[in-house]
Amino acid sequence: MTEAPAHPSPEDAEAARLAVGGLFQPFSPAYQEDPARAFYCEAHARAPVAYSPAFFAYLVTGHAEVAQVLRDPVLFSSARILDPVAPFEPELIAALQRGTFPLPPALFNSDPPDHTRARALFSRAFTPTKVAALEPQIRGFAGELAAGLAAGPEAIELMHDFAYKLPMRVISALVGVPYEDMRQLKAWQDDWFKLYDPSLDHAAKITAAAGFVAYQQYYAALIERRRAQPTDDLISALLRAREGEHAFSTDEVISHLVVLLFAGYETAASLMGSLLFSLLAEPSLWARVGDDPALLQAAIEENLRMHAPVQMEPRHTTGPATVGGVEIPAGSAVFTFFGGANYDAQVFPNPLRFDLERPNGARHLGFGWGVHTCLGASLARLELRVGLQALRAALPRLRLADDARRTYLPSLFFRTPAAVQALRG
Repeated sequence: MTEAPAHPSPEDAEAARLAVGGLFQPFSPAYQEDPARAFYCEAHARAPVAYSPAFFAYLVTGHAEVAQVLRDPVLFSSARILDPVAPFEPELIAALQRGTFPLPPALFNSDPPDHTRARALFSRAFTPTKVAALEPQIRGFAGELAAGLAAGPEAIELMHDFAYKLPMRVISALVGVPYEDMRQLKAWQDDWFKLYDPSLDHAAKITAAAGFVAYQQYYAALIERRRAQPTDDLISALLRAREGEHAFSTDEVISHLVVLLFAGYETAASLMGSLLFSLLAEPSLWARVGDDPALLQAAIEENLRMHAPVQMEPRHTTGPATVGGVEIPAGSAVFTFFGGANYDAQVFPNPLRFDLERPNGARHLGFGWGVHTCLGASLARLELRVGLQALRAALPRLRLADDARRTYLPSLFFRTPAAVQALRG
């Protein structure tokens, strides 16, 4: 790590911002394996607000600087969060327009006051009382999955066999999507994100566009069935929420469902996989968390700090801004790193250490912060706690496979384990 000079000249500061910006290589193996060592720690030491010419974006990693951006959702707008780094080619746009493109704004890509009204509606589904009421159902799902693993083969791939299956069961029941369709819906959801992957070729993106159009068509048909026969699920609640001239259109409901379903399973699955690896890497921890709820809660929070499921979200400035002493012009892309803020040594001493006695662990930004804080944070925490307790009870001698290692899927935004190989023990 490079020691920053106490008072760098403007020229040196600009050079540091560009040098640190060059370290942001999200699709490189080193970055995928450990973004903290590849980028965050150096950014904190030299330039907590850097600039990447490759992505035409300011990179904000410091805890205070990230909080400043998130504190002002008007100056740092989320409305263009789905703007691709490179504009979509006309053929790709034409393929997407076989469905609806662009989709209307959803929660994560809208600003106040529209965002405020929509979030108030969705918040009704995630009140503390309603989330707590889901615990028996989640416990049943988790116990069933864990029992199946205990009676199954010796080798277990925990991402596929548990980390994804539990939150998929939960969110499908909550939203009103048949669980047996979830594997296909995830494939279509992955197609959506492939559209924004600069490493994919044109042909792959055309194929992904067809998948995303099919995804929209699936939801459109499901929405029409719910209009005809409402049930006690989130889809029906959306259709009832704004009736008459202010009713949500089919495209608006589709846009909300695309985001809600993904956020509902991907966040919890990513966290579950990362936490399982951390606990199983230290067998004494796996032995202790089954009998110590406070220790498990501390592990959940420290895992959120070290392995935030959403590492970064873009914002765009609606006017000139100054962040960390760096002037940012109006209309600029500002990549806001929740994952980076969580490794700021000024807030979290010894940030590379998995520390279950960290006194300020709750200051992490693992679920974001401000008006766009993850709506389902309490549900994700509940799934993690109940899921780990069920798995620990059914598989007390669970251990990592001898050749297991942390691997993460390539992504500009997310930190999702590729696999967690384990043995029943």
